[in-house]
Amino acid sequence: MIRLAHITDPHLPLAGARPGELASKRILGWLSWRLRRWRNHRREVLDLVMADIAASGARHVALSGDLTNIATRAEFAKARKWLTGIAGPGKLTFVPGNHDCYVADAAQAGLASLAPWMTGVAEEKSLPEFPTVRYLGNVALIGVNSSYPAPWGEASGRVGGKQLKALAGLLTSCAAKGLCRVVLIHHPPLAELATKPRKALKDADALKDILKTHGAEAVLYGHNHLWAHDALETATGRAHLLAAPSASMATGRSRPPGGWQMLRISRAQGVWNITVERRGLSGDGEGVVPLETLRLSSRD
Repeated sequence: MIRLAHITDPHLPLAGARPGELASKRILGWLSWRLRRWRNHRREVLDLVMADIAASGARHVALSGDLTNIATRAEFAKARKWLTGIAGPGKLTFVPGNHDCYVADAAQAGLASLAPWMTGVAEEKSLPEFPTVRYLGNVALIGVNSSYPAPWGEASGRVGGKQLKALAGLLTSCAAKGLCRVVLIHHPPLAELATKPRKALKDADALKDILKTHGAEAVLYGHNHLWAHDALETATGRAHLLAAPSASMATGRSRPPGGWQMLRISRAQGVWNITVERRGLSGDGEGVVPLETLRLSSRD
């Protein structure tokens, strides 16, 4: 059995910006943080969630994006330091979120410095070609990058034709090896799962076709800051689509408080079974407690 922890949207506290960095779309995110978002995303909540994961016995952590807010140099330096303190590249897989690709120069500003946690190669210094894949026993954790520098006023995503084609081949080859395929992506994988059109995946229909044709056992995503579970019937069985709220969300906000989910993945008689334990901030904000348990299967 593989134990896989899923967290998303930590939104580490804004670390500052150089004057020149705000002469762009970043100014909108900077103002949003100063006026509102700092009340939502609290470091003390994130610390409680990460301590709970550390005590859980999870083999690996899957992080579906949005470490940063406006993709500045200072933010990426803080994000790398935080990742280093949480887990080495061999123990954590990260895919970028829309805030990590907020502007066109995000890679130069420091997103590339997080590449070791995208590939598992400690010496990696440039952004990898997606999709990526990490093999955890009989589980293939497949990273998809849905983020790009979206236009002003949008938080949309896009996978792109080249990545979709590669994903189709990877899903097929992993199935042939008898692996459980867990796809990690930031944006909701289906158009109907987006909370607003401006936040949706632009090529969601194409991604849905790939999943339906080639199959997957689970898709982990974030972006909406909500708990969610949906199922998609595919050519190889049922794919479970699982989302979690922001790992740093405070209590009393418009979204559920910070939480995470543990996937326990096993196989019996040719069927993949996934037990999902969801844990979240307690009502008093003093700890992380069990919320619900889902018992899922690739056949029902």
